Parts: sequence; C-alpha cells; structure tokens
Amino acid sequence: MLLCRVLLLSLIASGAFADEVGSQDAPAGMVLIPAGEFTMGRTFETTDDKRGMRPLVLRDDRPAHVLRLGAYFMDAHEVTQAEYAEFVQATGHRTPYHWVNGVTPEGKQNHPVHNVDWQDAGSYCAWRGKRLPTEAEWERAARGGEEGKRYPWGDDKPDRQRALFNTPSGPGPVGSYPSNPFGLYDMAGSVSEWCSDWFERTYYERSPKDNPQGPTEGMYKIIRGGSWADGPQRISVFFRNWVRTNQRTPNLGFRCVQDAPQTSAAQ
Repeated sequence: MLLCRVLLLSLIASGAFADEVGSQDAPAGMVLIPAGEFTMGRTFETTDDKRGMRPLVLRDDRPAHVLRLGAYFMDAHEVTQAEYAEFVQATGHRTPYHWVNGVTPEGKQNHPVHNVDWQDAGSYCAWRGKRLPTEAEWERAARGGEEGKRYPWGDDKPDRQRALFNTPSGPGPVGSYPSNPFGLYDMAGSVSEWCSDWFERTYYERSPKDNPQGPTEGMYKIIRGGSWADGPQRISVFFRNWVRTNQRTPNLGFRCVQDAPQTSAAQ
C-alpha cells in the first residue's frame, strides 16, 4: 500500500497523472498540452552560426529561450477537407480553389485542407469555438514534452516511416504516421500550418517568458512544421517560416487550439 501511494505521488509530481486525466477531459478530436515550461528554439549551434556565415533567415530560430505556457487543447490532426466542407456548408465561406465547383476532391476527404489563407483558417477555428495556435504553443506541442530534440519523434533523421516530406505527391491522409508523445499527428511534413503570430526575425531576443503572443504587427504570419514539398531541415520542430496572410498554396493548412480549464492543467 505504501509503495502504491509513493508511486501515485510520484506520478502527480511529474505531471504524468495530470496529463492522463486531462486527456480524458479533452474535447473530441483534441489532446491536452499540459501547462509547463519548455525551451523554445534551436538549442545547438553550427559552425556557420559562429562564423556568421549562415543567412540571417536561418538564424532566426535562436537564441533558445525558456517559456512557460498555460494548458491548452490542440487538434490531434490537421483540419481535413471533410471538416472544412462542414464549415463551408454551414457558413457559405469560400472554398479552396482546387475544389472544382466547390466540391471536395473525391477520395481525399481525409486529407488535410490546403489552399486556405490565414483569414480562412482563423474563421474556421472561430466557427468551431477554437483559435489558431501561437508560435510558442505550436512548438511546445510539436516537441511532445521532449527537450532539445530536432523532430517530433526525437533526433533520428527523417524518413518515410515518420513523416511525409520531400515528395511531389502532395499531402496524404491525416494520421498516416505515428503520433508524437503528446498524441499529435503530422507535426512534421504533410502541410505547413498557420500560426496566429506576426513574424519578426529578432522576436526571440525579447519574447516574454509567459504565454508570448508574438509581435503586435507585421507583414507576414508564421507557418510551422514544413510540408510534403520540404526537405528535412524545414520539418524540424524549431524551423520558422513566414508568408503573407493571403497566401493560399497546396502545401499550407492548419489545425486549431482551445484554452484548457485550469482544473485540467494542474500539475
């Protein structure tokens, strides 16, 4: 009995018990990302970093910095074309331009929706009672609670058993690859994902420690995760990319988040 009590207290202290309870309380299709600290950004230097030879756009994932986020729920997979079709039918919102006559392509209902811009993505999330993730929320979720790793699964080099990348075939069905430790699918490859933040190259140098929301204005919005068209470097958990808010491309989609009640976040 004493051993069981010690084990239970250990689980609560580590947050594992809170994660398990919270996952049971998560809305359908979502998982709990528990409150806590994590290190955001690239934690290692390259020879080019030290010599100043890396382009500035490839150094904006540093300095690595410690953040604390409140608990939130995140969609387990990217929003599918079938889910987006429900939104279109209910609201009359415009369809992605690859939907001929406004109809979801046959046999691809379970593929991630794409050719949607930042406003389209935000409107869908709001319709579901959700929102787009901040860049910090996206990276914490992608890391799955693993500090300092390069990919959602760890440091092993990407291959076709872990993610869809570096291919001309376009996105495939959601959830085709193993999830990360938080239970999230396709956080690397498939389609890049919209975040709520404006892009600023040096934002990491002054980012608030608690729940950063990104710059207050800008020209571009952050996208994360890389896509089916990208190489291994761009599907890492720390790689930052940015596009204009009206960008609609075959390699860009999204998923939503929702704030979690504090009772689900206790650790």
